[in-house]
Amino acid sequence: MDVSEVTGFADRFGRVIPSVAGEIDAVVKKGAQNVKTEMVADASASQHFRGMAGSITYDQLGPAQYEVGPDKGRRGGALGNIYYFGTSRGGGTGDIDKPVNSETPRFEQALSELIEDIGGRL
Repeated sequence: MDVSEVTGFADRFGRVIPSVAGEIDAVVKKGAQNVKTEMVADASASQHFRGMAGSITYDQLGPAQYEVGPDKGRRGGALGNIYYFGTSRGGGTGDIDKPVNSETPRFEQALSELIEDIGGRL
């Protein structure tokens, strides 16, 4: 999920209303959590890759920027590449886009509601 436009929005409005950047970050963080939750559920349902489900995390990269996926430093995390992308011997059964596509409408709705609320406060 590319949130670079959201980051720019947060920076511009953050200068006008200091709390806006934090509010936008909260919406993006909730989206990252929802993507993580669905990725964990999908991996947990896999017969061969359920052991990597606990390695799925999200990290904050910057204001309103999060990275979600398997952490190779955690138990089972190295299986993430095989689960999502496969090898010449198989794998690639995980759908890395599904959780993002599921979250996009909820994320857009939450962001739209926040923008409307902010507009009412200006």
